[in-house]
Amino acid sequence: MEREFMLQKIITFSSSILLSILAILLCFGVLDALWLGWIARDWYTTEMATLLRENYITWPWVVFYLMYGFVVFVLAVVANRDKPLYYAGIDGALLGLASYGAYNLTNYSIVEGFTLFITVVDWAWGTFLTLSLIHI
Repeated sequence: MEREFMLQKIITFSSSILLSILAILLCFGVLDALWLGWIARDWYTTEMATLLRENYITWPWVVFYLMYGFVVFVLAVVANRDKPLYYAGIDGALLGLASYGAYNLTNYSIVEGFTLFITVVDWAWGTFLTLSLIHI
């Protein structure tokens, strides 16, 4: 009887984890697709015209989305599971600030043609996006 109870708890816990990660990945994909494909598309295209590939390589962004979604889950959601929601939001915003900041500031520093405008816009977007993933 106790063994069945434990097995049921494991199944429920695993299902909750999987559902949470899938929700984060889905929301991340939808919000970023709206951002990159509609809202800010012209900014990126104009500002980064000389840097964009004609044919995108898909696997790097797939790896990033999977990795980042899992990290958001562990560092913002799980770490704050027993706290009010705004704690997870703060940790999500800090994670976005640090990770998108590292990417954008490094690119601005070393990539010729990576503009300050895109640096600031993308950095702000990443911070907002990661904060938003926690609240969806």
